[in-house]
Amino acid sequence: MRQQDRGSLNQWFADNGDYTHNVNYELNDESIVIDLGGYHGLWIDEILKKNNPHIPNIILVEPVPEFYNHLVAKYKNYEKIKVINAGVSTDNNEATKTLYVSNDGSSTNFNENVKSVIQIKTIPIDKILLDNNINQVDLLQINIEGDEYGLMEYMIESNIINKFKNVQIQFHLGIGNDVERRDNIQKNLISKGFKNKFDYPFVWESWEK
Repeated sequence: MRQQDRGSLNQWFADNGDYTHNVNYELNDESIVIDLGGYHGLWIDEILKKNNPHIPNIILVEPVPEFYNHLVAKYKNYEKIKVINAGVSTDNNEATKTLYVSNDGSSTNFNENVKSVIQIKTIPIDKILLDNNINQVDLLQINIEGDEYGLMEYMIESNIINKFKNVQIQFHLGIGNDVERRDNIQKNLISKGFKNKFDYPFVWESWEK
């Protein structure tokens, strides 16, 4: 597969990973959760189910206006859920970038099976934390269609990674030097004191500190 490893994906489904590993975090009313690439909010739905009635503070970051509007409507009655219409930068600068919306409705950095092309705003992870007065994040999920490499490299180099207790990442194939870059990111996470919680290569993996 181009964006995911078939063997890892099959094992993930066999282990029911979406409903076990992906939500297996100890959260409470004071916890802070950030979801980069909120899409339809399916992961957040599972987080809410697992932790009910203790709802953590949640920020969803979603660049595609259609999905952003869906999330705003979906969570309009949740005071502790905030939705931001933007992508996340791979450095500490705000910018605009081209994003492709594929035929299945998902957004991607890959120019394949494209339904539409949009320009989006990207903001630094630093700004998300600063604007929301956040010093420590209990759980960060990253599913940003290839930009996870640059984001993780920036977070590690700038030491902002130390503000996160758990980082759950979907690395994508087809980026260029993807295997080498992922290996280096994993080594650098270990050097920062993180331990691997689970690892399904190029499907989902999680790191905790």
